[in-house]
Amino acid sequence: MLPWKPRAWSRRFRIACAIRPGGGPAPHTPRDIFGPKKLGLCLALLAGSAGAQVVEADYNRVAAELGGVFDFEAFEGLPEPGARIDGVIAGPGLSIGERFEGQTAERWFEDWPQERARPLTLESLTILPGAPGQNHAVAYHAGFGSNALFPVGPEGFERIEGRGEGVTSVRYTQPQVAVGFRVHADYTDPLGVRPGAGYLEIHFFDPDARLLDSVFVNLRDGVVALAYRSLSDPIGGIQIEHFDPGGIALDDILFSEAELLG
Repeated sequence: MLPWKPRAWSRRFRIACAIRPGGGPAPHTPRDIFGPKKLGLCLALLAGSAGAQVVEADYNRVAAELGGVFDFEAFEGLPEPGARIDGVIAGPGLSIGERFEGQTAERWFEDWPQERARPLTLESLTILPGAPGQNHAVAYHAGFGSNALFPVGPEGFERIEGRGEGVTSVRYTQPQVAVGFRVHADYTDPLGVRPGAGYLEIHFFDPDARLLDSVFVNLRDGVVALAYRSLSDPIGGIQIEHFDPGGIALDDILFSEAELLG
């Protein structure tokens, strides 16, 4: 399938307010989010990251350093469910799809709407789309106040249970010393009637498709700005998965088109 290319690409450079996720245990237990049978998985997400190859960085600084942002403003500003994207989104500096070559998208658990891509041992960084209606959507997002990307899960584009529940993979045109993006998990819940925000899992791959590191992030309501820097090899691609009961949306993916020297 041919890559999806909007009519024109926005080159606007947006500086977002960085919200550092911090460390430590989540403010809620795994039982609060997914129920007791998911306890083993959720405890694993809180494991330490000794020997990390990728470390958290400040989003504002990385944005200024890299100089490029992919903000989805070239797409028509449609209300949800928005525009269904069945192919790879190919733009300046990066390409976006569901998974990399050698992977298969699968549900985390049989009764979960969220999905992941496995294995993490890739054949290459070639970007592949999901099945028709199970790839991505672009729509105006009130939380961001702009267009955003919705990864679509196995429930499909037409169902609310599918939007925001999929996997997003990004391949960079040039190897990156640092990367960043913004994510929205849920809106503020003053009455406290909804489940708390869940977790984000980010996998980082080098230009030869080798796994550099995996990072787990405790999400929160509203927009969270995330950025990371490699301590070893440059980053060729990232994969974003989540275990959030309300689904996620992504925006403002940072990149640099400059070729690394040395």
